[in-house]
Amino acid sequence: MAKKNNANNTNTLPEQEFNFIVPDVHIPRMVPIQTLSDEIGISYKTIWQWCKQNKIVYVKSGAKYLVNVDKFVEFLNTGEHETD
Repeated sequence: MAKKNNANNTNTLPEQEFNFIVPDVHIPRMVPIQTLSDEIGISYKTIWQWCKQNKIVYVKSGAKYLVNVDKFVEFLNTGEHETD
């Protein structure tokens, strides 16, 4: 809940409810390399190497590599990924 706006604190938001609903947002499916490897039959090492070579779209969270499944399928179909 937002703080009330008073004379002592001018950096606070007015008291109201904020609901951020964005209808056309696509949240990508991100999966660990091992899960992807198990699902499609490509070795963990190969997928990991593609991550290290920036051939596929991924994010690193701690020690885990999470691969964007949609972009990975695009990579398999075309051999490259589209940059946004």
